[in-house]
Amino acid sequence: NYIMLSSSSRILLRTASRVGGRTALRAFAARTATTTSPSPKILSDTVQSRFNYGQVAFKSTVAHDTMAPRDEYNVSSTITGADACNQVGIDSLGITNPTTIYRNMTYQQFFEHETTNNEGKVAHAEYGDTFCVDTGKFTGRSPKDKWLVKNIGSESDQNIWWGNVNQPTTPEVFKELYDKAVAHFNTLDKCYVFDGFCGASPSSQRKVRFVHEMAWPSHFVTNMFIRPENYEQLDNFTPDFTVINACSQVNEEWEKHNLNSDVAVVFNIEERKAVIFGTWYGGENKKGIFSLMNYWLPMQDPPQVSRLFKNETVTLQRCRGHDVINKRLF
Repeated sequence: NYIMLSSSSRILLRTASRVGGRTALRAFAARTATTTSPSPKILSDTVQSRFNYGQVAFKSTVAHDTMAPRDEYNVSSTITGADACNQVGIDSLGITNPTTIYRNMTYQQFFEHETTNNEGKVAHAEYGDTFCVDTGKFTGRSPKDKWLVKNIGSESDQNIWWGNVNQPTTPEVFKELYDKAVAHFNTLDKCYVFDGFCGASPSSQRKVRFVHEMAWPSHFVTNMFIRPENYEQLDNFTPDFTVINACSQVNEEWEKHNLNSDVAVVFNIEERKAVIFGTWYGGENKKGIFSLMNYWLPMQDPPQVSRLFKNETVTLQRCRGHDVINKRLF
């Protein structure tokens, strides 16, 4: 259950499930080598012995976009003091206790924090050191634990296709979970904030903010979303949507809340906020905003098509079937 966060913009990583030991991993590598150029590089035996499966690294063959290389990305700031939350703007969320906030860190800073915080392991790959983290029992999303707040009479209430896919929960449940997430962050001395953008088209782009308790999930969303190019883009930054990720916490009252487990990923479209509990899978951050874009863009007039993420793997959102995409979020 490991994912790899590459420190190089020229690496794509694939995971080979370990079935029958190292031989299966090498067979996988040999099989993919016939269709992938250049040949994959298997990580060291030392790293393989630490994990339950191996990793195979490939150079990216995807064309680079216009963003500056990762080594040149630097709009980082460390805000300290009793008014740190106010300076960044997360006090409006109710988060007021952290006195050190790391905002939009560089990739080298992420690597230093991840190793210092002992958040995972360093794998020595052919194209550079790569940080590996254990995501626990979740190697993907937990769709039965994802919920949308049904605000009766709201625009989203009228347009979402409610059911087994888009599961409704109540504003009261969201408030209890939101207060729990905020209370957790108010026990911390530090936190990580990423402010960036989703959607490359100016007509449909959204400003997004993520608040994390650890460095590596902030590293993950820095990879996934469009990064600010200069400090001016962060001046008076007002997010269109905010995700508070309290992944180390669980919802002990899930039965009272009529949810499916102590894991909860809950989005409130009208309040433009989401909370995450109990899952360390980084993709919940990205997929949640992707789902919201699937809601927002077809609602525009005319319906929009946007390039959502600006990283090595370009993801396109196509608005086919206005009503279907409009109603099916998750």
